[in-house]
Amino acid sequence: MVARLACLIAVFVSSIALAKPVTIAVAANFKQTLELLAEDFKTQHTEFNYRISSASTGILYNQISHGAPFDLFFSADDIRPKQLVEEGKARQQMAYAYGQLVFWAPSFLNKNGDKVTDSSLWDNWEQMYAYANPTLAPYGLAAEQLAKQKNNDAKIVLANNVSQVFQFISTGNVAAGFVARSIQTDFNGSYWLVPQDLHKGVAQHVALLSDESQAIEFYNYLLSENAQTIITENGYLLPKI
Repeated sequence: MVARLACLIAVFVSSIALAKPVTIAVAANFKQTLELLAEDFKTQHTEFNYRISSASTGILYNQISHGAPFDLFFSADDIRPKQLVEEGKARQQMAYAYGQLVFWAPSFLNKNGDKVTDSSLWDNWEQMYAYANPTLAPYGLAAEQLAKQKNNDAKIVLANNVSQVFQFISTGNVAAGFVARSIQTDFNGSYWLVPQDLHKGVAQHVALLSDESQAIEFYNYLLSENAQTIITENGYLLPKI
């Protein structure tokens, strides 16, 4: 009897270990926050197993459109998740966060040797700067709207996503650029948190792509108090209800 019970326990543990992971596609800006959410969810659902793939929203959407077997898609916009629902490739979708855009120039100091944290940083910027490819990344599209309003001759470097913009700036390859507020908790040097009303906004939606039970549970978990606390603590605004 004891041997049989031990065998059943071993089979049960083995089935958990070998459980098919929930496959999650996530826009680059939200990857770190998603990892925190997944680990928090796992504390209450120990059987939860997941695998994350991160890229720009446009690239991930193209992969899903061509049959990539994801269970969830965390987009950095609201357009593509809605398109997936309309195309019959997603069961449903909803808003999970609003992203915040930051113009960051860590080495810049004004004539008094002080860092700048208001709109004058962007208003007076004339050097080369970077933002994400607007055809692939919603944060890049928001940055492009500001760039067109400024209409100066500064050279623009396009990155694949906001994480790559952050790398360009951190390594000194460019002096400034537009990144997501969620990239890091505190920005060193000069930066400007762009008001939401100065660009279209970055309404981030998630699409439920499969009927996998753990994917559905994680999708619903996003509305919990724990999840929303993690989201706001990592530089996002909550969707307006």
